[in-house]
Amino acid sequence: MCAERLGRYLARARDSTGPREWLPVTLPGTVYFAGESLTWGGGRAYYDPTASGTAPARAYLLAGGQFDDVKAQEPPVYDRILEVGTRDGVRMLTFTSQYTKSEVANTEPAQAYLDMIARGLVEAHGWDSATITAYLDALRAA
Repeated sequence: MCAERLGRYLARARDSTGPREWLPVTLPGTVYFAGESLTWGGGRAYYDPTASGTAPARAYLLAGGQFDDVKAQEPPVYDRILEVGTRDGVRMLTFTSQYTKSEVANTEPAQAYLDMIARGLVEAHGWDSATITAYLDALRAA
């Protein structure tokens, strides 16, 4: 998630303090697009840890309660909390759908949504535009 987008969530949280730390991470599995976003139009991004591949991500160290406040601002289709690892004894969590990529139809995401994801990939992983385009095109085609 790009820093600007997280900042919008935290502005509406009980504790609006920015993350204490962040780091780029790569998770086993993949990202897929499904459903229909009322905010962006087009498909929403979800994480499937059971699918083949890897998913570039960004881990934010949030204060107590902030994760729950961010999740509460998302629609109920993000109904599954996953522990995706630990760092220095701190659990790394994300939320996604209860459904895996193979259980839902792929939905084309809106360009504005893809642009926001691309900003996060530049910020966290330093990817160039060609790498981002190839990655997002592969997700959309899958």
